[in-house]
Amino acid sequence: GYFARFHHDLRFPLEAGDQEGFRPAQLAAAHAVSAHFFASTEPALVTMPTGSGKTAVMALCAFLLRAQRVLAVTPSRLVRDQIRSAFRDQELLRRIGALATDTPKPTVCLVDATLATAEAWNQLRNVDVVVGTTFSISPEVARVETPPPDLFDVLLVDEAHHSPAPTWKSLVRAFPTARVVMLTATPFRRDRREINARLV
Repeated sequence: GYFARFHHDLRFPLEAGDQEGFRPAQLAAAHAVSAHFFASTEPALVTMPTGSGKTAVMALCAFLLRAQRVLAVTPSRLVRDQIRSAFRDQELLRRIGALATDTPKPTVCLVDATLATAEAWNQLRNVDVVVGTTFSISPEVARVETPPPDLFDVLLVDEAHHSPAPTWKSLVRAFPTARVVMLTATPFRRDRREINARLV
């Protein structure tokens, strides 16, 4: 896997004055997720304000967890495209010196159509990161084929306050051995349904 292979190339520059780098909250979140999975298999919950850099935390988690294959899920097509670009281009990581400019880039697939067959799922074995919305990839959706349970070892859930919904719960259950990282700016729901994850 790409992230396991290049894990040791990752650096952790911290922003200071005019010097660009990771924000303290980004590094704290990513390292908290890493520490969590040394002792637990239950999903990890990261809560960070909107605009504080959750997408960078996703990328960091993929490296720190030495992922073999990542599934990143979001409810929004706009955010889906942003996450795809962040993983595919690694613009931030390269600009701040977290990765060398000559480090190879991961292969990233954006799912923009329903995964309706086992073959469609299995074609994703050739990529490092898959990015999609629940409407295209959740087995709860009638037209979506049940995925192979071993396809992903890291599942990144953006806007995790949606996760109590059946489409989201079904998707998490589809990959029983994956390490699940849930990220949200709003961990408390009006209907008081809990996010099934441990706040890290």
